[in-house]
Amino acid sequence: MALLIEHTPDVASHVADQVAAAYTARRERVRSMPLSDLVSDRVVADLSEVRTLVATDMRVVEIVTDDHVELERLAAAAWALAGLGWDVTVLVPCDRVGDAHASLRSTPCLIQPWWVDGDGVWFGAHETP
Repeated sequence: MALLIEHTPDVASHVADQVAAAYTARRERVRSMPLSDLVSDRVVADLSEVRTLVATDMRVVEIVTDDHVELERLAAAAWALAGLGWDVTVLVPCDRVGDAHASLRSTPCLIQPWWVDGDGVWFGAHETP
């Protein structure tokens, strides 16, 4: 049985909170910040609302997206972050994984699907675009 889930901006924040909790459970320091704080405004123009989680000690950036983020625009951010030595994961709603593969093909990042059901937030395996 498939669940039809409508994503709202609050859902992406909830997903980000769950990712942060996973890092905290592993005793890793993580902080939330706008993507524009990590790369130049020129690279992420109009993407300042995209929430990222940064695990500085691990050099990992998790970019949390929802249905409203134009995934192809994240490619430049992923390249900029990789150039600065960050490992990048783009978390996408499960129903957008195909779009993420097309938009981020050959980009130095991983894609990780997420979905919400009655029991909470769930995450799929990491995939290479």
